[in-house]
Amino acid sequence: MLCGLLATSMACSLTACNALRGGGGSGGSSTVTSDTTGTVYETNLRTRVYRYHDDNTADIYLTDLSDQMLTAFFQSNADWSQISGTIVHIHLFLDPKPGKTPIEPTAANASIRYAIISNGQIGIYDGAGFMLPGQKPGKGSIDGAFKAAPLRLSRATEGFSDPLTPARLDLSFDAKLDEQAAPELQARLDAMATVAKPLD
Repeated sequence: MLCGLLATSMACSLTACNALRGGGGSGGSSTVTSDTTGTVYETNLRTRVYRYHDDNTADIYLTDLSDQMLTAFFQSNADWSQISGTIVHIHLFLDPKPGKTPIEPTAANASIRYAIISNGQIGIYDGAGFMLPGQKPGKGSIDGAFKAAPLRLSRATEGFSDPLTPARLDLSFDAKLDEQAAPELQARLDAMATVAKPLD
């Protein structure tokens, strides 16, 4: 149980929390499949936002957690044992150019951080893959997909059970440009990473 383990001076304003809801367009979903056990983890990512830095670089955040659950990550007295869900961070570091960027099975132009919280226990998976954005970063929305991107557990709380590593991620999404909500989700993911310890 993670109860009161995270104490922080940061506060989540009502305006900022409400800005997290309703991002994105038509949909976002992911399926993680274990390479060894066949275990499947599926989720519908209802909140989808992104921010961009330049023509090649963008940070995309996807989650199925409610505003109330997201707010709890900044409350030192919150009972995290009541929280279950997912936050995904995609860092696009190269916008591929048709005819110029080689597309190979081992190519990668984006890193993936896939965080699962299950009854307060946290596991954070890292990976990378090739994503072909539907629009260039900086537009009002961006979409993309990953097919069989490799994931491996990199950080976890002591009580987290990992039935997935090594695993493959299939993910498709669209996300709305939102320079306020994207950093809010990044802060919550950082809070989870603070509690989940690196694996040897």
